[in-house]
Amino acid sequence: MRRLVLPTISGVLYFLSWIGFGIWPLAFVCFIPLLWSLKDATPRQALKLGAWMGFVTQLGGFTWIVHVLQVFAFAPLPLAFLGYLALCAAQGFLFGVFALVLRWASLRRGWRMAALLPIALVAVEFAYPLLFQSYTGVALMPLLPMVQIADLGGPLLLTALQAIVNGALFDSLLALREKRPAPAWALAASLLSLTASGAYGFWRMVRTDEAQRAAPQLRIGIAQPNVGEIELHSNPFLSVRTLWGQTAELHGRSADLVVWPEVGFNLRPIKLGEDGRSIQGGIPVALIAGVERVSGSDAWNSAIVIDPQGSIGDHYDKIQLLAFGEYIPGGEWFPQIYKWSPLASHLTRGTSVAPLRYGRWKFATFICYEDILPGIVRRIMRGGAQVMVNLTNDSWYGAGHEQEQHLILAAVRSIEHRRWLVRATSTGISAFVDATGRVVQRIGRNQPGIAIREVPMMEGSTPYELLGDWPGWLSLALLATFVRPRR
Repeated sequence: MRRLVLPTISGVLYFLSWIGFGIWPLAFVCFIPLLWSLKDATPRQALKLGAWMGFVTQLGGFTWIVHVLQVFAFAPLPLAFLGYLALCAAQGFLFGVFALVLRWASLRRGWRMAALLPIALVAVEFAYPLLFQSYTGVALMPLLPMVQIADLGGPLLLTALQAIVNGALFDSLLALREKRPAPAWALAASLLSLTASGAYGFWRMVRTDEAQRAAPQLRIGIAQPNVGEIELHSNPFLSVRTLWGQTAELHGRSADLVVWPEVGFNLRPIKLGEDGRSIQGGIPVALIAGVERVSGSDAWNSAIVIDPQGSIGDHYDKIQLLAFGEYIPGGEWFPQIYKWSPLASHLTRGTSVAPLRYGRWKFATFICYEDILPGIVRRIMRGGAQVMVNLTNDSWYGAGHEQEQHLILAAVRSIEHRRWLVRATSTGISAFVDATGRVVQRIGRNQPGIAIREVPMMEGSTPYELLGDWPGWLSLALLATFVRPRR
């Protein structure tokens, strides 16, 4: 048990540094206790120590899972708590794999941690599948100039920056204990990485602000009805009536377009080609509205465009469905599963990544947690959209950190693609995020509200949009060279 003390400290430092608690300086030291525990560990021991650290990180970050399982899966508290522990163990095992890879690489090459830590962490973070996607380096989001490098290499490049600093500090502490000279090159690499990232970030923010001021603008409104998942079913008119009132107010404030949250119109499923005026409530304003769309026996979680005259135009169907919420894995082959789990939806996966069009503008649209998935966002953004839109319902998650986590994870997409992000949520946090990742306006949790903004309709692409997750591929390639026999 004594060996678990240092990984436990690392786990606590990690979640305290991350979104929610937000004590960001801890991000630059959170891996040091774990690294100390791995110094003399076997690869098997490293796996266990890293997995324990990961388990602790998830315990601090995913407390809201208990609420979800209690309220929406009707699980008693003991069973909900067991589900929470199981999810934390599964998600946290990423760090077990990372520690195993790191220790193996160290035994193979003996490089300093300033070099090995970013390689191992980025490779595993890139390859390990997660139900709720997250990235270590997003802890640096309060340091806006530092995180502008996301337009070069996405969130993995932020993770690499954080790992280099942790590794260099560990190398220095180890040298101090062993009465050796400090590893000058490791400290220099760390300092250079921070300096270069900060300098690039300040320059990029200035240029991006100039581009935002020069771009044509569209006046976009957000409606947040503050109607949660339970009320959506128990009182379906409440959400729609609230949205109609908010939309009328936004129309009175000269909104060119209003965005509703995920399945904001929940009175009935809709079909393409029907008259959209019944959805608009007679308010002659353009909408991007969340709906359930049906055709034959298929149903989709969709976003539709309705013009001021009530004609339904483009639609986007959610691609990345939530397992056990919107579909059950294996249900396509064994439909009986859905009879055993009547609370799970049986939705069809979307196939098109084309942006929604209204007039001459294109809107890259994502539903629910798709905005925290860089791969899907990148595919949709390749369609040339001038702005990003997210429709979501975060009312499932109670009073924990999830809503803030979702917002900040999504804000990284604005940096990656240099576009504004317009987020409409059912119960918060709805927000406008500018092309530097600044949250420029928000509607708080658990309150109805509207927001309206002149949104720059920006053009152009970024290296990350073109090259994707190259830090992950590069790290895997470097690890592959370790497999070759040493000479």
